[in-house]
Amino acid sequence: MMFRPATAALLLFFAVTIAFFCAAAPGFASASNVENLMSGFSFVAILAMGQTFPILVRGIDLSIGAIAAVVGMVVFDLTLIFHVPGYAILPLALLVGALAGMVNGALIVVLKLQPFIATLATLAAYRGLTYSISGRQLVAGLTTKPITDPWIVGIESYFDLGGWLGLAGRLAMPWFPLSFFLMLALFAAFEVLLLGTRFGRDLYAVGGNHEAARLAGINNAMVIVVAYTIAGFCAAVAALIMVARFTTATEAMGAGMELTSIAAAVIGGVSLAGGIGSMFGPVIGAFLLGAVLIGLTLLGVPQFVQQIITGAILLVAVGYDRLLAARREQLAIGISGGA
Repeated sequence: MMFRPATAALLLFFAVTIAFFCAAAPGFASASNVENLMSGFSFVAILAMGQTFPILVRGIDLSIGAIAAVVGMVVFDLTLIFHVPGYAILPLALLVGALAGMVNGALIVVLKLQPFIATLATLAAYRGLTYSISGRQLVAGLTTKPITDPWIVGIESYFDLGGWLGLAGRLAMPWFPLSFFLMLALFAAFEVLLLGTRFGRDLYAVGGNHEAARLAGINNAMVIVVAYTIAGFCAAVAALIMVARFTTATEAMGAGMELTSIAAAVIGGVSLAGGIGSMFGPVIGAFLLGAVLIGLTLLGVPQFVQQIITGAILLVAVGYDRLLAARREQLAIGISGGA
């Protein structure tokens, strides 16, 4: 795999960050902390990958966290109120997330709304829908009742790879959460989708130049709708992971995740101008944010300072993205002028 300069810089920054916290923060390099990083930020990486698709087509999805909340509450209601078996709930949850994302795409291509406005509106709508269907509000006694269906809570499973490989006695290794493997599976699938299919090529073309893509015979509307549908699907996967981890769902589930997913994608080198980015960068961006937050917590840094530092990292990433965009524009002008 050939890395772009932005990706290489991200990997270098990630390596330096890990090295710094390993040296400065007691316990950062421990197996339990690595396990916490994987379990706590694999779903963030999934959300970041989902967010990447709208950004690649010059859009954005501000409702991705609210979609996760809707899906989480659907799982909660179906499990604890209607007693639907978990093996039936899982595909239904994924379908709900995908449909919510499809609605976002339809609003953009049918009503010609700006992605920011369309998804800001659905953020409010989906969050309100979550409250309106909340079994915690509708049925007394469910507030403290946990979800116990093995198909749901089984998503929060851990695997002792060190023991399987015979390394447990010689090397302290973390237990790997199932959510980490789900993230890797989606990463592989999305990389193939982007780099090895016609849809992936169309996605980059639409993000690079809408009009040129249309003149080339690409169905821009279909590509955009599918991009938002994938984002909704990823929100559903993340919701299932969160529900399994906490054995419940709340109306506030996913709050703020839209900003975190955007930050991870942008830090990962996905250009807000569209048409540039991959799945690798957002995954590294998500775990970079996780490493920074966990490392600062171990160092005793107050939460508000952590937010400032996270914002500063995002500003640097956006500034670097704009610098690269300006260089590309200058190069394009130079080429056209020379022609």
